Amino acid sequence: MVVGVSAALHLALCWVLRGFLTDDAWISVRYAENLAAGDGFVWNPGGPRVEGFSNPLLVALEALADAAGWSAPSAARVLGVVSGVACVALVYGKGRHVVGEQAAMIASFLTACSAPFALWAVGGLETLLVALVVTAGTLEVARRDGGRVLWAAAVFALLPWLRPEGLAVVAVVVAAGEVPGLFRAATRRRALTRGLVLGGIPLCSQLLLEGLRLGVYGHLLPNSVLYKSGAGDGFTVLSRFVGQAWLPMVLAVVGVVLLTGRARLVAAPAVVYVLGSIGTLDSANAFSRFFMPVWPLLALLSAVVVGCGATWLVRRGRGAWAITLAVAAGLLLIGLPPADVRTVHDAQQRYMDCRVGARESAVDWLRTTPPSTSFAISDAGLVPARAGGRFVVDNFFLNEPLIQETGRIPSRERADLVHRRAPDVLVLSSRDAEEFAGYYPTERAIHDHPGMSDYRLAHVASGGDGCTYHLMLFRR
Repeated sequence: MVVGVSAALHLALCWVLRGFLTDDAWISVRYAENLAAGDGFVWNPGGPRVEGFSNPLLVALEALADAAGWSAPSAARVLGVVSGVACVALVYGKGRHVVGEQAAMIASFLTACSAPFALWAVGGLETLLVALVVTAGTLEVARRDGGRVLWAAAVFALLPWLRPEGLAVVAVVVAAGEVPGLFRAATRRRALTRGLVLGGIPLCSQLLLEGLRLGVYGHLLPNSVLYKSGAGDGFTVLSRFVGQAWLPMVLAVVGVVLLTGRARLVAAPAVVYVLGSIGTLDSANAFSRFFMPVWPLLALLSAVVVGCGATWLVRRGRGAWAITLAVAAGLLLIGLPPADVRTVHDAQQRYMDCRVGARESAVDWLRTTPPSTSFAISDAGLVPARAGGRFVVDNFFLNEPLIQETGRIPSRERADLVHRRAPDVLVLSSRDAEEFAGYYPTERAIHDHPGMSDYRLAHVASGGDGCTYHLMLFRR
C-alpha cells in the first residue's frame, strides 16, 4: 500500500511539473533525429561526426522512437517518469533486504516526496534512468549475502552508456564492497571472484563503448567531459545541493553511522558524486540535477534515521505518532524551501514562460529565413532542434569536433572562430531587450568582435512579461 501511495504521489508531482522540458534535452533530440533520418552521428546534417551528448543509450532510444514515428522528447520524458516510479518501488522492494521493512517503506515515501526528483523525471534527460540503474545495482550488492553478482554486474554495465561517470560509480561500489574481503583468508577467494565479475562486466561494457566511440568519432571522451571537467568553481555544485537538501543530507550522514556491514554501500555512489562535483561546471543543474541519480539512496539513508525514531515510538505504544513522524518527514521534503513544490513549480513556470518563450519566438523568426540560412547560438538546444534543419554553429563549440583537438577554448578565441565561420545570423542572449547585455562572456566577446560590424539587429525574441532573458538575432 505504501509503495502504491508513494508512486501515486510521484506521478502527481510529475503532473504538476509536466510543463518543464530543459533546453539541454533538445541537444540529445537533435542528434537522435539526425540519426533516425539516416544522417548519422552528426550535429549538422551533412556535417562531421561529433559527440556533443553524454548519454549514448538515451540518444539511441530516442532515435528508435523517432524512427517509429513517436516524438523523441516525449519518449525521453516517459522513460524519466517510468524510471521514477520504478525507483519508488525499488527502494522498498530491494531496500528492505538491506535496511529492513520499516525503513524501506519510509524510504519509498521519501523518494517520492522530492519535487526536484519529479522535475527531472519530466525534464527530458537521462537523470532518472541513471538513478534507477544506480539504485538497482547498489541495493543488490548491499544485501547482507552480497546479492546476485551477475544480475548486479549486468545492471551496472548500463551505466557507461548513460553517463561518463558511470564506471567510477561501479568502481567505488565494488571496491568498498569486495576489497575488505581480500584481507581475510576465509573470504579472499569469494571476494576476488565477486570483484572480478562485478567490476569486469561493466569494464568490458565501457571498453565496448570506447571501441565504438573510437571507430565512429575517432576519440575516447565525449565533448562534454572535455568541456565541463575542471571548468567550474570549486564547490558550487555541491553547495547548491546542500543548500537545497540540507535536511536529507544530515539525516543521510547519521544513517550511514547507524548502518553496519555491507549496508553502508548504499552511501558509496553519493561519495562519488560529491567528489565528482568539485570543480565541475554548474550547467543544466537547476534544483541539483547533478545529484538526482543518488537521491533514492539518500532517501533510504534518511529513512534509516526516521525509522529508528518510529521504532522507538512504537516500542512505547505510540504507533500513531510513529506514522505521524514518517509522514512529517515527507511533508518537510515537499514543503521546505527552497526545494519545495511551490518554489520548484514557480521556477519551472518562469523558465518555460521566459526562456523557452524567447527561444520559440527565435525559432519562428528563423523559419521565415531561407532553408540555407546558417546561424550561431550559445543555448544550442531547442532553437537548433526546431529551426528546420538549418546549419548551426555552437558558440561554445560543445557540438563541434574541434574541441577534441583544442580542449576548452577561451571566450575571445571562440568569438574569433564564430566570426570566421561567418554565419548568416548571430543569436545572442541578452538580459535587456533594448540594449545588448550578454549572458555569457563568449557572447559578449562575439558582440565586441570587429566582425560584428557586418551584422545588424533583425529581431528580438522575448518571453513573458518581466522576463530578463531575450534572444537578439543579428543578420548579415
